[in-house]
Amino acid sequence: MQILLAIGSLIAAIVLIKIWTGAMKVKVIDNESLASVEATHPYLPKLGAIAASFVIAGLLFVLSLKYGKNTSIASLWGSAAFYRTIFVFLAICMLGVFERGRWHGSKDRYEYFFAFVLGTIVTWILIAFKRAFFETGVQQDPFLMALGITCVVIGWRFLFGPWKASIKATVLGTFLFWVIYAILRFKTKQELIATGLASIVAIIPVLVWSKLFLGYHKQRLSIVILAFFAGMLSTVPILFYSELTMRSIQLNFFIFKIVPINYGTSSTEFVSQSVFKSFSGTSSIVLTTLVTYLMVGVIEEISKYWVLRHSSKEFFRSIDDALQLAIVVAIGFAFAENLVNPTYFVGFVRDYLMTPASPEWGSFIGNVIGRSVLTNMVHIVSTGVLGYYFGLAFFASPLIRAQFAEGSTHPIISVIHRMLNIPSESIYAKTQMALGLFFAIVLHGVFDFTVSLSEVLPNHPTTVGALLGQDQGSFLHNIAITLVPSVLYVVGGFWLLVTLFEWKEDRKEFGAVVETQTFVS
Repeated sequence: MQILLAIGSLIAAIVLIKIWTGAMKVKVIDNESLASVEATHPYLPKLGAIAASFVIAGLLFVLSLKYGKNTSIASLWGSAAFYRTIFVFLAICMLGVFERGRWHGSKDRYEYFFAFVLGTIVTWILIAFKRAFFETGVQQDPFLMALGITCVVIGWRFLFGPWKASIKATVLGTFLFWVIYAILRFKTKQELIATGLASIVAIIPVLVWSKLFLGYHKQRLSIVILAFFAGMLSTVPILFYSELTMRSIQLNFFIFKIVPINYGTSSTEFVSQSVFKSFSGTSSIVLTTLVTYLMVGVIEEISKYWVLRHSSKEFFRSIDDALQLAIVVAIGFAFAENLVNPTYFVGFVRDYLMTPASPEWGSFIGNVIGRSVLTNMVHIVSTGVLGYYFGLAFFASPLIRAQFAEGSTHPIISVIHRMLNIPSESIYAKTQMALGLFFAIVLHGVFDFTVSLSEVLPNHPTTVGALLGQDQGSFLHNIAITLVPSVLYVVGGFWLLVTLFEWKEDRKEFGAVVETQTFVS
């Protein structure tokens, strides 16, 4: 029976690999039109890639059968989980055949059905592996751990497939729908009411911020919805990592293990083992706090950058497009964060409206406005700046050609180009992208550090006067520490983004950078 199971699974693996690799392989085509590329039906890879993937997948499967523990694939035979797995595999295969047929000139009458079914299947797979990680002890089996991580990566990448904006948005929306359903299905009535009210309240700042920033540059609704859903999804890897650290789950990969640790522990180890190890007392605590929030900025901004890049970059026609869609991604991230974190909007509804004998509207509205304005603006400013530099990097070729034509020399780029023989466009793009990530991380981390500074300092000063040790009569005692970053980020950040939108260079339409999905041999 195990032989038949192995043969059947490997046959299924061939079909799945044929679909997956064909959909995910990307190559830039410079001298061929998109229509001619599509006419060759490029989504099906050649036999060489299938054979290599067949050997790797088969070896992993056989090793899991032979050496895996009781949680391995061998225990699935005859179980309900086995039949559900077969059903999912067959469904994906059938869906792949259906999608393959659409490339023979047939009309896209069923494209939204395809997107909904695809999003549903991928979601089930990812949720199943998430439960396996946290509930069934899969992490003790290195073969299943490797297989699980592989499937999670493939499934996550498949959510951002090579489709038009409306189909991408439908796939991501379907994923979010089933994830929300899985989270809420076991909630009590009171928890559902709190979540529902929090969702209604949280959507208001989304509409306000979108109205403010979408007015500067015309954008298709499907692309805006896609970027918003992508921003919501960018919280998923962060939440997954947080679960790993909270449950102290180790990732077992054959000859080594990965032990996720929380940001605070990582920051403490960094400070204690770096050039700052001579710091002690308050200085060490302050530095550790700063490093912690910078690490949070790294994780969150890279996550937002990843989803922006894989969901929306093919829709960029100008730098303003990159800037605007980055802002929408940030709004989506902030919306999801406000709902997922139990101490934010859901906590506000529970603590100020449902728990007290009479609703405390003042406290509720104050906390909601604080997060809706200040915290959302931090995400918008940091990711907006990242999007601006991403736009510079994305349109590096026409930009640097125009700058050279206007007489700009770019001496550093020229020196690197001569020394390493790297194209100037590539150097310019990588430089701008590095600057964008740096500024976004610093903007994000410094704000979080500033508003938390009073909690780590002795006597917990809350005003600028107390922080600087001024006399009680000083007017600086009337200025809250949090007011300074609030003004800088809300007023200064809004002014900065508006200025970038209005720059003539940013509004220039460069056209599409054609990037087509095709097989790479």
